[in-house]
Amino acid sequence: MHVCLDLPGYCSIRSQNAIASGVMAIWHMRGLGCALALVLLTGCASPGPPQAPSLKLPEVVSGLTASRVGNVVRLVWTTPTRTTDKMLIDGPVVAEICRETSGASSTSVRINPNAAHLPCSPVLLRMNVKPGASEVVDTLPTELTLAPARLLAYRVQLRNTAGRTAGASAAVFAASGPAPMVIEGLRARATKMGTLVQWNPAAGTTESVELDRTLVQPPNATTSATTVDTSATHKSLLPGAANEPIEMRLRVGDAASNTLDAGGTLDRTAQIGHVYRYTAQRVRTVVLSGQTLELRSAVSEVVTVEIKDVFPPEAPTGLVSIPGFANDATQKPAIDLSWQPNLEPRIAGYKIYRHILDGQANSAWKQLDSELVPVAAYRDQTVLAGIKYGYQVTAVDTAGNESARSDEVVEIAPEP
Repeated sequence: MHVCLDLPGYCSIRSQNAIASGVMAIWHMRGLGCALALVLLTGCASPGPPQAPSLKLPEVVSGLTASRVGNVVRLVWTTPTRTTDKMLIDGPVVAEICRETSGASSTSVRINPNAAHLPCSPVLLRMNVKPGASEVVDTLPTELTLAPARLLAYRVQLRNTAGRTAGASAAVFAASGPAPMVIEGLRARATKMGTLVQWNPAAGTTESVELDRTLVQPPNATTSATTVDTSATHKSLLPGAANEPIEMRLRVGDAASNTLDAGGTLDRTAQIGHVYRYTAQRVRTVVLSGQTLELRSAVSEVVTVEIKDVFPPEAPTGLVSIPGFANDATQKPAIDLSWQPNLEPRIAGYKIYRHILDGQANSAWKQLDSELVPVAAYRDQTVLAGIKYGYQVTAVDTAGNESARSDEVVEIAPEP
């Protein structure tokens, strides 16, 4: 508060000074405030544009495949590990499987195979899935197992905990209609040329037959006998045998060749010393609205066959004899033998048999050497001059199986 004496001039001057001092104080405080605001602004980064919250939508399913076997369609796909904004999926994911069916009486199909990433309908079933390999089996209703064949389109879409989805996968196709007959009477036996696999033929059908062969590993192999790895191969322990895949598929006949079901085939790739398991399916090919599809029968019973090394080699051919002398100064008589080499695998060598053909002196057959002859030639230096001899040769494999004897050749040992 201001006290003024009874001096008008003095009071006027004091009032003006007070007012000026107040104005200066106000301007001083405003300057400090502006400076403080400037320091705060220059000391912080400029804020970016606001980010929308993540919807946590699982990525769209990839790698979807469909295969018709018997009266079911097996669907396989890969459930992603991340959301559409590349974050790891947190929480359960529900897969919705949709199936669309083309019109039975129309050649044009309502299904749009390119309608990917859009919600699919109608939803056939729902299931909880985890990231990684996923599969489901759709058991077809009775009306879809009857003729005529119709086009089936499948899509899979994933929903998060909030029920949201990024859309459905691209469509994959299968065929409805009756499945091929199951193969009955499947049997297999080992032969020298491979495994003879037989079944009860279906009369009048040109459907192809597929054999699935699995190699059962020998006990001393490093891989378990139950291993199923289509990329793996097994190294044979037998000399002359090539490595082979653990799993192999063989197809017999096809509709294009119009060949009737023969009821059997020879698997020439089977190797001696191995054990194999075989199953079989009939396969029918249909074309629906430009889609080439296969209908497979249910899988047959399993048969197992062991290819034991019990089959002898073929008998040597082309045996010839030439009389001569040993390469020494004594001119000792000798008979040279030669024959066509046996080109089968696992041939260990040959045995030479001889007997005497000299009237009353005829003798029984006798093996000349206790050791196998490694090459397709032999010199007999144990003959006597002027004596007639007969020779035969056999081939022996690494398992000790001996072939039948070759044709006989007869030769008289020369005299000096």
